Amino acid sequence: MEMKLTVQTISEGLGGASVIQITDYAHITQKVEIMTQRLDSPGKMTFVCLEEGKIAIPEGSAVECSVDGIKMFKGFVMAIERTKDGETTYTAYDQLRYLKANASYAFKDMSLSQIIQQIALDFGLVTGKLADTGYVFPCLIKGNEGCLDIIFDALTQTIIQTGKIFLFYDDAGTLTLAEAKELFHYTVLGDNSLATNYTYNRNIDADTYNRIKLVKKNEETGRTDTYTHEDTDNIKKWGLLQYYDEVDKNLNDAQVDEMCSLYLKYYNRVLQTLTIEAVGVPSIRAGSIVPIQIAGIDGLVSSRLLLAEKVTHHFDGDNHTMSIEVKSFDHLGGEMIV
Repeated sequence: MEMKLTVQTISEGLGGASVIQITDYAHITQKVEIMTQRLDSPGKMTFVCLEEGKIAIPEGSAVECSVDGIKMFKGFVMAIERTKDGETTYTAYDQLRYLKANASYAFKDMSLSQIIQQIALDFGLVTGKLADTGYVFPCLIKGNEGCLDIIFDALTQTIIQTGKIFLFYDDAGTLTLAEAKELFHYTVLGDNSLATNYTYNRNIDADTYNRIKLVKKNEETGRTDTYTHEDTDNIKKWGLLQYYDEVDKNLNDAQVDEMCSLYLKYYNRVLQTLTIEAVGVPSIRAGSIVPIQIAGIDGLVSSRLLLAEKVTHHFDGDNHTMSIEVKSFDHLGGEMIV
């Protein structure tokens, strides 16, 4: 395994000129951890060095990490912690961290890629490939909300509306919107193939709903119109699990009813989560679609494609392992998407 971990620091030189210094920390770094999540969070990297004297890397310094030629992370140092013995832990986040700032927007007839482009431009962030999702928001109004929340809310709605899984992430320095099938991996994880341990969980306690109730203000009548779709069989089995939300008043009845139906299709299922501890594969990140085969779990006796929700890579010396949390996406078409 060949790792490169470069840090770019900027200091003031003679005459006030900026001096840029790039240093490779791979040979003095004791541990590195890189974590990505499919939704709601920026990519994060921590690395530990044993230092003497003052802290060597100031806040805001750019950090890049690649393994065996694969770019895994690019971000900026945001937090520093040091022990009495000089063990210094640096924490860096990618560009998505800057989208935690609040703002207000009114988007009209814009796609998700256009929304991302507009917000990135406002915050001076670098964009890369932004896929055309095929879905346009008639009107999307957000007031004093986190920009990351705005984008991921629009992403979730786009997934539901299109039936396609799209990913928004920082691809080692460029904000990217892509279909998950572009991150398909052929490497099978599971029995006799890289996996060393696993934990399997099933629940209807989070993000599972068998009744969808959407409401819309009706300016003509002064009342609130209600749209409801439900699965009576699952209500009998699980009890009533209701999702409630107010939608844009500019949507027509057919659009809201279709949204209600799609939400029920998306959320009306048992949420299954599998966390696998395995030998590290540098190219696997959150959003990757990975073949999994584990004989001890129903439905995974034969190889099955699952979606990586969270991936954490651990580097300790020459040892590279990863923890990968995967979920089923059959409710969105499963293998047909790939």
